[in-house]
Amino acid sequence: MKTYSDLQDTKIRLDVELELVGSPDFLLTVKSGGSTTSGRQELKQFYELDLLTPFSIIIEIHNKVYTTEYETAVVVRRLSVDNILIIPEYTHCAIYDNDHNYTDPTNYLGFNGKWALTFDRPFYQWLHQAKSQGWLIG
Repeated sequence: MKTYSDLQDTKIRLDVELELVGSPDFLLTVKSGGSTTSGRQELKQFYELDLLTPFSIIIEIHNKVYTTEYETAVVVRRLSVDNILIIPEYTHCAIYDNDHNYTDPTNYLGFNGKWALTFDRPFYQWLHQAKSQGWLIG
């Protein structure tokens, strides 16, 4: 039988799952040690990040051609951290800086620009604040 000190069940990594769909070319950057991925059409990525390190997810669209014939966009279909759904649940926490000055919270990226979701503190502290659960003493 294992004693308490023998148990090593403490998880020190975050499982991040990101699913994007869309048609213009985009650049996806996950900043937590410099991982960068670029893609086109449908992209499903898994990341394993440090539990206590702040990180950000940035999607950049630069070469979209605007046309009246059809609409193209990149959609952040799903973002989850440790199986906690962040997008679309916390879409209002993301910043979308684009060439049409559209500022409403969205996961539909229809303009050239940059969409960023920044976790400026360890994830579970960020989530505690995003849910307005009060003060953390620590």
